[in-house]
Amino acid sequence: MADHMTGREAGTLSGMTEREAQEFNGLFMTSFFVFLGIAVVAHILVWIWRPWLQTPEVSQASLDTAKSLLTMLS
Repeated sequence: MADHMTGREAGTLSGMTEREAQEFNGLFMTSFFVFLGIAVVAHILVWIWRPWLQTPEVSQASLDTAKSLLTMLS
């Protein structure tokens, strides 16, 4: 049963009509997938730049670089 003053459906938690709820859901899902796509691309780019599952050789090279930077700072 609709509220005659506001045109809203009575008894819904959000106070939105079915059409408004579907529109909001569509916008939310679109925004979510855009954000997810950007996050995936960002993770791929970071993986290419500096892999976080490193081999022992890469780990040693990273430690050597860090040590040389620390010696330059001190």
